[in-house]
Amino acid sequence: MESRLVSRQIFKRLPACELACLRALLALSRTNRLTTKKDIDYIFKNGRTVRGSFLFIRVLKNQKEYSRFAFVIPIKYVPLAVDRNRIKRALSEEIRKLILLEHGYDMIVVIHGKVERNQLREVVGELVNILSKM
Repeated sequence: MESRLVSRQIFKRLPACELACLRALLALSRTNRLTTKKDIDYIFKNGRTVRGSFLFIRVLKNQKEYSRFAFVIPIKYVPLAVDRNRIKRALSEEIRKLILLEHGYDMIVVIHGKVERNQLREVVGELVNILSKM
């Protein structure tokens, strides 16, 4: 509880430009996210699938100059919201590192197996392996 208060106080003291930079590091930008149900359903229906042991990715070429991503992590496989959010942050950060944001694809990353807390590196490694093969 005390650490939350300290982190809130630190964020209140930061200038607006630094706070915006920190927020940019935490998540993909709005343009790089799939947000509408219509788009996600279209990709599930028409996209091709690449499978791994922990996750599968639905991929579809789009008509834009940038890529868009969505992450689906069911409660059935990762019951705690803290862990689901940690996985989403790790996957989005890895996508940003791989510079996949400019290639013009729509991708949905779906966890399809039980993932424990200590398996996060394996999931991220699998994402890297799958994306490098594409």
